Amino acid sequence: MSKLVCMGDCIIDLLPSAPKSLTYTAKAGGAPANVCAAVAKLGGEAYYLGKLSDDVFGKYLLDQLRKNNVNTAYTVVDGRYKTGLAAVDLYENGDRDFFFFRDNPADANLYPEEVDESIFEKDDVLHFCSVSLMESPTKHAHERALGYALKHGTLVSFDVNVRLNLWKDADRLRAAIDDFLPYVDFVKVTDDELGFVTGCCCEVQGVAALFDKAPRAKLVFVTKGEKGSAVYDRSLTSLTYPAVGKTVVDTTGAGDCFIGSIIYKLLRGEAALDINHIDEAMKFAARACAFVISRKGGAEAMPTLAETENFDER
Repeated sequence: MSKLVCMGDCIIDLLPSAPKSLTYTAKAGGAPANVCAAVAKLGGEAYYLGKLSDDVFGKYLLDQLRKNNVNTAYTVVDGRYKTGLAAVDLYENGDRDFFFFRDNPADANLYPEEVDESIFEKDDVLHFCSVSLMESPTKHAHERALGYALKHGTLVSFDVNVRLNLWKDADRLRAAIDDFLPYVDFVKVTDDELGFVTGCCCEVQGVAALFDKAPRAKLVFVTKGEKGSAVYDRSLTSLTYPAVGKTVVDTTGAGDCFIGSIIYKLLRGEAALDINHIDEAMKFAARACAFVISRKGGAEAMPTLAETENFDER
């Protein structure tokens, strides 16, 4: 089976014990690391290509990656930097906001020369998000990795993952996203992110505009929380799916689980970047997400293959 390589932030999520509580528990987080865990716990081969601190949090993150079966052969540990933190504000309905503490963190300091060309192989998947596209060594490491991916036939997955409170202004974030969209083979956005990136209030028009920005992309996945999800191809043919599951405890990591589940099916050859060969993967991803939101945590909450296949939404 082909492998997944994830680049970007691997940080500590500080989860409150209850809504409005100031008592927190440290959990492994960061969207790319969550996607790694999602694929690895399902039984896929997943690597984290990124930098961790050697502080107490960095050691915890490295341990958690390995416990979740993520391969850390491409992970760099560097004691010159500290681990980034995200305090999670949890609401009664299970939704959440993030408040970031990132003062030149380790995950922003992966240097281009620390990216080895031999990592990238045909039919693998390279996955990244927009958090790491701020000006930093890691941004330029992404540029090098994406060049290698295109050279070697590695599929490129981009979860837009807008975090406005990390950027000085929205236009700079939008411009960074636009700069990287031409590299990608498929894109995952929320319905809100679609409007942010394209300026369109109509979903179909927004997807059309996104395809214009991403000329290589074959599919766009749109997640809509309790309204479910949709997938579009370049002809704007679409499939829509209802949300699965009735228990919502914490939505942290749900989107990461969704795209991780799609990637897992692609790596196994049980799906393809074609509207006619993605249906089962979409249904599988919906079940996996329902499992994640029924318990707390990001990477820790990702389901195994058995848990996903046996999930009972009742």
